[in-house]
Parts: sequence; C-alpha cells; structure tokens
Amino acid sequence: MSNGKGLDIGTNMIVAAEIGSDGNAHFKMQRDAFYKIVPKSEVNKNSIRTALERRGANFIVDGVNFIVVGEDALTIAIERNDIAKRPLRKGILSPKEKESLPMLKLIIKNLIGEGDGGVMVFSVPAKPIDTYFDIVYHTEMMKGYLKEMGYNAMPINESFAIGLSELLDKEHLTGVCLSYGAGMTNASVLHEGDPLIEFSMARGGDFIDQSVGNALDESPSLIQLEKESGVDLTNPSNKIMEAVSVYYSSVINYTLENIVYELNRKKSDLPKFSVPVPIIVSGGLSLAKGFVSKVEESLSRLEFPVKISEVRRAKNPMTAVANGALLAAQL
Repeated sequence: MSNGKGLDIGTNMIVAAEIGSDGNAHFKMQRDAFYKIVPKSEVNKNSIRTALERRGANFIVDGVNFIVVGEDALTIAIERNDIAKRPLRKGILSPKEKESLPMLKLIIKNLIGEGDGGVMVFSVPAKPIDTYFDIVYHTEMMKGYLKEMGYNAMPINESFAIGLSELLDKEHLTGVCLSYGAGMTNASVLHEGDPLIEFSMARGGDFIDQSVGNALDESPSLIQLEKESGVDLTNPSNKIMEAVSVYYSSVINYTLENIVYELNRKKSDLPKFSVPVPIIVSGGLSLAKGFVSKVEESLSRLEFPVKISEVRRAKNPMTAVANGALLAAQL
C-alpha cells in the first residue's frame, strides 16, 4: 500500500500531491475544463479526430461527439470564440449538471490513476454564507468515486488544508487562512490545529472573468487566459487589465467585509488569541502582483475582530491546498 496522497479538487485546476522517492512532495496539475465538438457529418467526424490526435489533445468520444478535456478545452474554445465548460460550478458538483460527473471523473483519473487502497485526502469547500450549495452531495459523490478508483478517500476543508501547509512551522497551526479560488473564496480560523470557524463566499476568479467579459464584450475564457498570463494590480498594462484590477478590488473588498461580518456574528466561537496572528492568502487570485497590498489596504478600512500580525501569501498558492491535503494524509 502506498503512502497517502493529497488532491485539490478546484473549480479551475485539479492538483494532485504525493511523496516522491526523494522524500519530497511532488505535484501534478490539470485544468478542470471540457469542450464539446459536434461533427457535421461522418467525414467531418474523421477529420476532427485526426486533427485532435495530431494536436495531442486529451479527448473522449461520446456517441458521435468529441469532448476535449483539460488545457486544450480552454484553448480550443477560445480559438472558436466560444466558452469551455467546467465540471464544477462554484467549487462543487451540481446534481442538475448530468454531464459534469463523468467529465470530472475523466480528468481526475487522467491525473492520479488507479489507487491501491491508500489514503487520499481531497479538498472540499466550506458551507457558503452568501448563497446555498449542496456541499454534502458534492462531498459524498467525490468520496464514492475515489473509493471506486481504489482510494481510502477522506475530505478536508480547503482553507484548513492551507493552514496545514503554511502555518505548521512557526505559528503552530494558528491563524486565519483565505483561499481565493476560481469559484469561491474559503475562510478558516485555526487555533492550535483546530479549525474553529469555517465558511465560504460565492465570489472568486470566475466573477472577475464574467464581469470583465460583460464590461468589455469579450469572452470570459479569453479574460481568464489574459489574467493567468500575469496581473499587476499596481500598474495595469492595458484596457483589459485595468478592468481586471477594478474587479479584483471588488472581490477583495466583498470577501473581507463578509469575513468581518461573519466573525463578529460568531464571536462566541472566535478564540481569544494571546498574540496577533497571520492572515495567509492563497489560491490562483493571490498570484497577482500587488494582491497582498490590496488585502492590507482593504483591511486598514475595516475593524477586523482579530489582531493581525501580517498578511502573507502562501509559498506556492497553486499547490498549497494539495500540499496541506497531502500532509493530512500522512498524519
């Protein structure tokens, strides 16, 4: 039986983590996206298959249709002035999206392969405070699928996983962790390794892509790729980046205001920290240059109910959740 593994099941990216033969954590990543191509004829079907195979695209044939998954799904969608779909919406599987689970299964299987009974700790979002999602359905479906693949699957809250990854050495697993992902923003307050408060908000990178796309009449998929090529919030380089910067500030302000409100509402559950604690920011959005400064600026206008020592970005925001899940699998 192998050592435990970690899996970050994100709206935009799925990241797997395992301990390599060198004793270090190793990560693999796949974009969580799919795009359907419908042939117009039998000849067209053969030509599409040939083109996809020569491109080296990852695809499956569903009846007469081709479904491209992963990075190629986003690229081909943009080339066709269209939008790639995602198996996850706002961080979870929806019972209404019947084609989502098979797509997510395919992407995960391509990434991690079959298991041999070892522990697989996988990330799940917390219950949102600003909308309603069926977190239970998502968690149980993922647990069941990973079990089918041969893993002993156990869920972990996304932002708690960040705490395990980033707060273990100096802070003894004590602090505030914020995961700014594509579909949601997750928050946890940890005290000595115990996540006393956990919740999420239904606003993240997709909100920025949709908002900028609507404002500039561009495809959200194009905005996403532009954003992922590098964002400088302090010095936007063009019209798209100016709009991206505006909506980054909107997401940061919205989430921090809601976090202050929720922590005040749950004051009886909030630990009395003996010293100021750090806020750890992670997730794809936190990669933007100037992100930490924007968070600090927004916090300066708020009465945060916990004394903060610093705002710190995770060492690697794209792998922090998977790394935390991996650490949990080793405990």
